[in-house]
Amino acid sequence: MQQRLEIPILLQRVRIDGPVASREVDMVLDTGAMYTAISWDVAKGIGYDPAVVPERVPIVTANGVIEVPKLKVAGIGFRELYVRDVEVICHDIPEIAEIEGLIGLSFLKHFRVSLDFRAGLLEIT
Repeated sequence: MQQRLEIPILLQRVRIDGPVASREVDMVLDTGAMYTAISWDVAKGIGYDPAVVPERVPIVTANGVIEVPKLKVAGIGFRELYVRDVEVICHDIPEIAEIEGLIGLSFLKHFRVSLDFRAGLLEIT
């Protein structure tokens, strides 16, 4: 039987797993983002060095198109949801200083997702 979870747009205490550590961070849901994004600080803290990651992808920001590192983290977990080997990009989001990343489609594609914009909730089954 599938479980139904109602999740707020601001996801608090998302666990990001890397090769040497795990870290819990606050993230914002972004259904328009192809990739989940984590800050450079989070990537370094769990064991990756974004500066030497060979794969780069272009993203569109308010200041234009930039290229950012893309890598796979060991896993991402939120409440009962967990996905291994999730592709993420490393990008600091200056507009929203209190969060350390965005949950995008590279995580959400593993679930059946329904959005209730009026209530500000994401339903995952």
